[in-house]
Amino acid sequence: MTQPKRHEPVQVHLPPYGVYLLESHHAPEFRMGEQSHPFLELFFVLSGSGMFLIDGAAHACRRNDLVVVPPGRRHVIRDDPARPLSLYAACVTTDLVRHDRGLFEQLPVGTVRLDKARAAELRASFRRLLFEQTRQRPFGPTLVVGLTLQLLAGLARHASSDERRHVAERPAPAATRRAAVEKLVEALSYRFFERMSLDEAAAEVGLSRRRFTTLFAEITGNTWAEHLTRLRIDYARTLLAETTHSILSIAFECGYEDLSSFYRAFKRVTGRSPKQCRDGLKLPDLQKPTARLAKTPRSPGN
Repeated sequence: MTQPKRHEPVQVHLPPYGVYLLESHHAPEFRMGEQSHPFLELFFVLSGSGMFLIDGAAHACRRNDLVVVPPGRRHVIRDDPARPLSLYAACVTTDLVRHDRGLFEQLPVGTVRLDKARAAELRASFRRLLFEQTRQRPFGPTLVVGLTLQLLAGLARHASSDERRHVAERPAPAATRRAAVEKLVEALSYRFFERMSLDEAAAEVGLSRRRFTTLFAEITGNTWAEHLTRLRIDYARTLLAETTHSILSIAFECGYEDLSSFYRAFKRVTGRSPKQCRDGLKLPDLQKPTARLAKTPRSPGN
């Protein structure tokens, strides 16, 4: 199944809680007339290149760029026909920051160039928001609002050069180290789509690669790669059964950057292709993407 391509912009209707996420893949023939909205728009460029015209000013964009369109600004998107844009977009009502009216004014206008780490962080934030919007779990809107406010505050601080960097971790006792890994394992149930390597995960909890690998295997019964793949494929099976999303869109939503990697992982875990799974999967057979703890974990090491 090929990814559907858009020839015109998505018509956005904000839900009552004021945040709407979308993923848009433009066709080479994509055309957009000048628009203006009463809400903030944030665009993360997944691939392709093009130009945003905001109040007549041109802002070129490419993969891993963020483009900010403040409320009320006239804007048009112009794609490079040879490399049309694929975008994540977040639409945010001004009422969301009524407690902090100056926040939107602190955001940059137009294209924001991101380094590799910052781009990965923003991509993960958009995916997390899409995940929560898609699943429609209890208290999901509250979580979406909270995550959006966190994203906006981070952007505002980054723009004003006030963003703080990571603080070096202090040495911790064995019980504390294990608790940190257990917390990360639990968080993977909603972070599995992030581009987080084993080394990055170890650094996040302040452990060496070797110590993290040992503790992770004791807690989950799997390697880092096996556990992450299982969570991603479980969620892919859910989307295949419960939505009409294209297979390519599902692959991206589950954290895969290319379709071939998704197909290989899916076949390895399920023994079937995504299409075969969609055609024959029954909902009672699904296992939701929750973190698995080993039934009989070994005793923690020192």
